[in-house]
Amino acid sequence: MQNRNITLDAIRTLAIVLMVVFHFAYDLRFFGWVDWNVPNGKGWREFRYVILTLFFVSVGASLVLGNYRKFSLKMFLLRLFSIAFWAAVISLFTYYFFNANWIFFGVLHFIAVASVLCVPLIRKPILSLLLGFVAVTLFNIGLVSSKWPFNLISLSLPHSPNDYVAIFPWIGVVLFGIAIGHVLKSGFDPFAKWNIPNNLTLLGRHSLAVYILHQPIFFALFGTIYWFSSSV
Repeated sequence: MQNRNITLDAIRTLAIVLMVVFHFAYDLRFFGWVDWNVPNGKGWREFRYVILTLFFVSVGASLVLGNYRKFSLKMFLLRLFSIAFWAAVISLFTYYFFNANWIFFGVLHFIAVASVLCVPLIRKPILSLLLGFVAVTLFNIGLVSSKWPFNLISLSLPHSPNDYVAIFPWIGVVLFGIAIGHVLKSGFDPFAKWNIPNNLTLLGRHSLAVYILHQPIFFALFGTIYWFSSSV
C-alpha cells in the first residue's frame, strides 16, 4: 500500500478548514445575523480563491499520487461516480430550495470534469505545467470567458449561481497540481519531518465527506436557532 504524503494531506486539511470558515461566514449572512458581503465582497472573493487554489492543486497532485504506479480504471471510475453523484445531489437540492441561484457547476462538478480531462496527463508533468500556463493565460488575456462553455449553451441557467467554478482558469490550477504531484511522488514531504499527529490531517484525508456534510449541519443548526429566536 502506498504511504500517504503528509504534506498533501496537510494542504487538503487547510483547504477544508478555510472552506468551513468561509461557509460559516456565508451562512451567518444568509440568516441575516451579519452584513458581510460573502462571497463577493472585498477580501471574501480573494479568500475563496485561496481555498479553490488549495483544493484544485490537491486534486491534480492526488491524481498523480493515486495513479502513477498503476492506473486502476475501476477505482478511478468509482471515485468519479462518487463525486458526480454528490454533485448531482447538490444541484437537485439547491434547485429546489434556492432556484434563483442554484448550483449547476460548483466545486464537485468541476472536480469531476477536471479529473476526466486531466487524468491522461498524470505521467506528463512538463506538458501539464505548460498547459496550465496556457489555460491561465487564455483566461487572463480575455480569449476564454469564465462562463465557457455555458455561455454557448441555450439553457435556463441562473445568472449568479452559488459556488460557480469556471473551467478557465481553474483547470490550469489542477494541471499545476499534476506537476506538483510529481515533486511529491519523488519523496518530497517536508511535513512528514514534523511528526504531525494523524488527527490534525484527518479532515484532509476525508475531505469529500466533510465537504458534503458541513453545510447541512450548519443549516440545521442555524435554522433551529433562527426558528427559536423568531418564535420567542
